[in-house]
Amino acid sequence: MGQVNSRRDFLKASTSLAVSAGLAPWYLGSQSQANNFRSPSEQPTIAFIGTGIRYHTYLARAAMEFGPCAAICDVDAIQAGRAVQVGKDQNREHGHSPLVPFYEDYRRVLDRNDIDVVVIATPDHWHTKIAIEAMQAGKDVYCEKPLTLTIREGQQMLEVMNRTKRVVQVGTQQRTEMEKRFATAAAMVRDGRIGKVKRVTCAIGAADVCDSLPLAKVPKVLNWDMWQGQAPKAEYRQGKIIHLDGWGAGFPLGRTHRHYRWFYEYAGGRVTDWGAHHLDIAMWALDKLHADIGNITIKPLFAKHPVPLVNGMPTEDDRFNTASELEVRVTFADGIEMMIVHDAQENHGFGNGILFQGQKGRFLVNRGKLVGGPVEQLKENPLPQDALTKLYGCDVPESHMLNFMECIKTRNKPVSDVESHHRMLSVCHAVNVALRLDREQVYDPKTEQFVGDAQSNTFVEREQRKGFEIKT
Repeated sequence: MGQVNSRRDFLKASTSLAVSAGLAPWYLGSQSQANNFRSPSEQPTIAFIGTGIRYHTYLARAAMEFGPCAAICDVDAIQAGRAVQVGKDQNREHGHSPLVPFYEDYRRVLDRNDIDVVVIATPDHWHTKIAIEAMQAGKDVYCEKPLTLTIREGQQMLEVMNRTKRVVQVGTQQRTEMEKRFATAAAMVRDGRIGKVKRVTCAIGAADVCDSLPLAKVPKVLNWDMWQGQAPKAEYRQGKIIHLDGWGAGFPLGRTHRHYRWFYEYAGGRVTDWGAHHLDIAMWALDKLHADIGNITIKPLFAKHPVPLVNGMPTEDDRFNTASELEVRVTFADGIEMMIVHDAQENHGFGNGILFQGQKGRFLVNRGKLVGGPVEQLKENPLPQDALTKLYGCDVPESHMLNFMECIKTRNKPVSDVESHHRMLSVCHAVNVALRLDREQVYDPKTEQFVGDAQSNTFVEREQRKGFEIKT
């Protein structure tokens, strides 16, 4: 216990590190980033809860640049086994013990006093509960987006974070990575490069649909009851493997793994999937990630759900149920419109991405490009040298994980903090309420309620299954 406390004291008391303003690959930390974490006393001990695609494509290698993996947790034994092997390999590469125990129950991980950091990449409906309990157990948290399933969960996250003083970074890497394209786009808007903003269009893609999923026997390697968590109990269903590449590759259609996001019981479809990325950048650029921006009017122009909804609730449980296609107009109090569409190719000539339009021009940003007249003008008239520093309110982060690890030392607020994420994600949740009830909503960010609509306010929080309630 003495060693553990001294490490934590060091992490809390250490001064901030100098951050390079250069660009780094978005998908992986560089060895140079970890130079100031070489001493064992500086390295946080890390546990991973949820070990799907994000663990393998980013989180494992990025986080273990800074400290050893001490535990793996997943309710799917096969996923856990694969993740343990990655953890062992990474530990060996960085000179740490290859011993990596794994757990099915995340609470056993949080009980360990030697773990400093918890990295969460579970399905969405587990994010808040595990993050809150991790903070209560004295851990700092890196959690994949979307951080919450409801507006109320965001309130609970803020309450516990403020009380425990833990550091929480949300995995909205578009703020820091992708060669700073999105940060540059936000800085351009803040610097007036398109003049007064008229409209922002966020193209987030269409959600998956499926035929009826047959009942199936729960795999022996999966704790299906634990996987469901706070959600209502449902029968296990499994269809065919239809994706040979891409996000769902190798996984049969069903309620679990990479297809869970198409069920309102566990997620919010495309609105909280890609919307949590693109609305984040749009509202960051517009400086609307705070409560005093006035009421927001949300008008669903078009929505297609795979199953009929009654009072906003799916009437069938054997197939995906989140909106597969949509078009929503969000109007802020100052008159700026933010369009959320599943596909902007037909009307705007681009697919997934964000189109900023103003009096002086327009430009497009996505993960592969930043293009348009105002972007070309940067060659002759670059942004001020401090544009990104002002945007971030701190030195320009080299990477998302490095920013988190530095904040563990300094106890500063990370660049993807809970409060700003909650403000943005509450709009995503409000958009989903408008889609589910198929009517215009007025959302008040200050009271975090829908104005004059009692039924809509029933969606601010939801009943949680007994034994899986979030307790603050």
